[in-house]
Parts: sequence; C-alpha cells; structure tokens
Amino acid sequence: MMDKGLLEEAAKRAGVELTAAMLEQTICYVDLLREANRKMNLTSIIDDEPVARLHFEDSWRAAAHIPQGVHLIDVGTGAGFPGMALALVRPDLRVTLLDATLKKVKFLQEVTGQLELDRVTAVQGRAEELGRTGSFRDQFDLALARALTALPVLVELCLPFVKAGGCLIAMKGEEDETKEAARAICLLKGSLERVVHYSLPGTDKPRSLVLIKKEGPTPSSYPRRMAVIKKAPL
Repeated sequence: MMDKGLLEEAAKRAGVELTAAMLEQTICYVDLLREANRKMNLTSIIDDEPVARLHFEDSWRAAAHIPQGVHLIDVGTGAGFPGMALALVRPDLRVTLLDATLKKVKFLQEVTGQLELDRVTAVQGRAEELGRTGSFRDQFDLALARALTALPVLVELCLPFVKAGGCLIAMKGEEDETKEAARAICLLKGSLERVVHYSLPGTDKPRSLVLIKKEGPTPSSYPRRMAVIKKAPL
C-alpha cells in the first residue's frame, strides 16, 4: 500500500490541504494504477517516493492557480496526471480527462467508477480534432497539459478548448519555452499572464507553470491537422 506520509508531505509542499477522505481516495487510485500497470504500460514511475513527488506533488502544484468551481480539461492526461490527481483534492472542480489512447481512457473510467467521482469524465479523442467540434471548442474555463509537447504546439492544441477569459496552464520543465511560443500565443488569441517556477525535492532541474490567458475566440482555422502542425509549427 502507498505510504500515506509521503503523500501528506507532497501535499504540504504543494500547498494542498489533504483531508483523510482525500488521502484514502488517492491511495486507492495508486492501487488501481499499479494493478493496471501490470497489464499495460501506463507509467514507469511506480515506487512510493517518486509517485508521491513526481506524479502527485508535481500535479498538485497547479492547484493554487485554479479558481474555485471551474470546468477544466486535461489534454493528454495519460494515466491521469495532473487531472485525476487534482480532482481528488479539489472536489469543487469539474474535470474532463482527454487522451487519444483507448486503454488509458478505459482505465480512467474504471477509476472514476470505483471512486465514485461523478464530476470527472474520461474521453478518448485527439485534441486537434475535438478542438474543432462544438461540444468541446470554447467550452472550458481552463485547460491543463503536462509534459505533452513543445509549447507552440501545445498552445495550438489546447487554447481552442478554452472560453474567452479562461486560462491555459502548461506544465513545463526547466525551459518554459515562452519565447518560442510568443507567435502561437498571439495567433490563438492568448496572452502570457505569468510563469511560475518551482522545484521538486531530489531533482536538480526546476519546473515551471506557464499561465496563458484566453483573450478572445480562437480563429476558425485552428487547430490545424496534426500533419500540418508538425510540418509547420507556429
């Protein structure tokens, strides 16, 4: 079973108030993740200490920058980081977990069912396709993406989901890539709000949260097809 103390320490460092119920649900999530990971490759990080630090603490660092009661989409959620990790400690949020891989989405649907997380939905799809559909485009207060792709590409994939006045939080590494993404941010009708730098215990490279405000509707030509995005990134 996951070490409770490590999760409590990770939450404290991230500024998250972890109740007993939240802690138990988080441990159940880890148990389900480890069980599923024996059958399919969901994550290479499975030991207690790195799970607490690299998965949960890193995900929870975004919590302080997410307003109360918003509907957020986690683009490229994988095994549920950061979206599921945040949903467990922020029950006020409505969370949509988006991933292109069916086995990952089925795992997340199992988790939401077993933990009775009725405000969390897992959806299979590609961001560049769903970002053009009426049921997803301009529908979210906030988009999140963690270690997904280069920031110019990430902005094109994620900002179309966000309502005007909403926000994208891009979780990046030591290099926040804001200079490279300046053109993409402008074209997608965003503006760089700020960059928050932080570090995780036991790592020698700082991490960053890039906060981008959605100023107006994204032009209808975006997002482009992935083949075009890869060939000619903004």
